Amino acid sequence: MNRVKRMQPVLRLAELEADKAGRALTMLQQRIQAEETKLSQLYAYQQDYRNQMQLSGQAGMTVERLRLFDGFHQQLDRAISHQRDLINHMQQDQERVREHWRQLDIRHKSLEKMIERLKRDADVQQARNEQRNHDEFSRRRASDSGWS
Repeated sequence: MNRVKRMQPVLRLAELEADKAGRALTMLQQRIQAEETKLSQLYAYQQDYRNQMQLSGQAGMTVERLRLFDGFHQQLDRAISHQRDLINHMQQDQERVREHWRQLDIRHKSLEKMIERLKRDADVQQARNEQRNHDEFSRRRASDSGWS
């Protein structure tokens, strides 16, 4: 049982590390979802803006107004491109964080199994010692009563 007690802090530390990595993964997933929502909003805004430009174009517009629409449309395209790049980078980070969490989780589970095995081995050894002590006690008792 001594080895089991010595391993408990190691197990606890492994558990804390795996939990911390799991929380980091969850937070990153939530950030990605938020950024994907922003991207969807940008697409929707871009589509609304195109529809508005089309309606204005049918009613007639000046060249200056057309340039303004086009300039803003290009800004939207850049914002959408930037948002997609951000999401791609975050997804790559997510894969790295996920792999790190997997490794820590495997380590934690391996330590749990090892400690369980150590406990079983210690229990078996203790049972053997108790049986040996019981046998020794019985042998001595039998010897003592035989000499009387």
